Amino acid sequence: MSAATTSQSGGPVRMRRERRQRWLLGGVVAVAVLGTGGVTAYSRLQGVSAEPAREAATPRRTATVTKTDLVERIVVGGMVGYGRTSPVTGRRAGTITWLPNAGALVRRGERLYSVDADPVPLLVGDTPMYRDIGDGVSSGPDVLVLERNLDALGYDVGTVDGKFRSGTRRALKEWQQRLGLPETGRLAPGDVVVLPGEVRVDEVTGRLGGSAQSEVLNVSGVGRLVTAELEEAQRGFARPDAEVRLDLADGRSTTGMIKSVVAVGGDEDDRSTLTVTIGFTDSALATKVDTGPVTVRFDGASRDDALALPIEALVALREGGYGIEAAEGEQRYYAVELGLFADGLVEVSGDGVTEGMVVVVAG
Repeated sequence: MSAATTSQSGGPVRMRRERRQRWLLGGVVAVAVLGTGGVTAYSRLQGVSAEPAREAATPRRTATVTKTDLVERIVVGGMVGYGRTSPVTGRRAGTITWLPNAGALVRRGERLYSVDADPVPLLVGDTPMYRDIGDGVSSGPDVLVLERNLDALGYDVGTVDGKFRSGTRRALKEWQQRLGLPETGRLAPGDVVVLPGEVRVDEVTGRLGGSAQSEVLNVSGVGRLVTAELEEAQRGFARPDAEVRLDLADGRSTTGMIKSVVAVGGDEDDRSTLTVTIGFTDSALATKVDTGPVTVRFDGASRDDALALPIEALVALREGGYGIEAAEGEQRYYAVELGLFADGLVEVSGDGVTEGMVVVVAG
């Protein structure tokens, strides 16, 4: 009898409790729908800890302070071309009777243009012709340029030393014969053009029938070069002879070396842009790669074994400066000094900041 009573009396009690719980939860849902905040309402009604709120919240992202090597890097777009161009101005009196096409390659000893039907060939060197060269001329760098070119073209000049001797005269006459020129054994300044290397004709500026004593061509080097533009503030990345990485449009990657850095724009005291010229490390590739866009990666300062973490882990402190929030234990912030930024990481230092420390990352 007592067992039955307990059973009969126990059922309604449980039902009343279940109805009360469902009513309370239903009230929470209703409050949430009305926009008053489900989590807050849930806490007030149930008087529970914040555990349900943590379960509902999005898990925090974390990162670990690591010791790594950092390299400061910038990535800019560049172009594969033939580098800067230089004008060729004729010095021989007469009429222009032949001109090359744009894009033509002119090598040592070959005709660059013609004056009065005579070819004006290219010599390679660093000293232009500045006087008539022939018997009786004193030794000098211009004679040395001539001798070196004749020797490179296969003519026997005897001793290559910048002194005009019989061997030099004989080799010069043989070359003149090959070119179809009068075999005088003498050379006037306008008879040849001396440039630092073999060239590619970038633009024809003279005209047939025009005066040869004027600008005739614009030329560049024959090998492909990369040019890129940097801001003056990025000069530290453009160190002459420094190596850079080149990502070509066809998916290949290679390296290059900075050949020159030229400031352009503004005035002498305010250069705003730098034109960086880069040569390919692989000289064979430099003659084959297509012209067009390229991605250039410049490396700057570096740090070995630096304590680093993702930039997103930095927190702006109310007191000024930056800090990081520890992800383990009680909420605590550590002020940090910032060092090098590289590849999405930042070098940090400060009291209590150690390798392996887990920190909160924003987002």
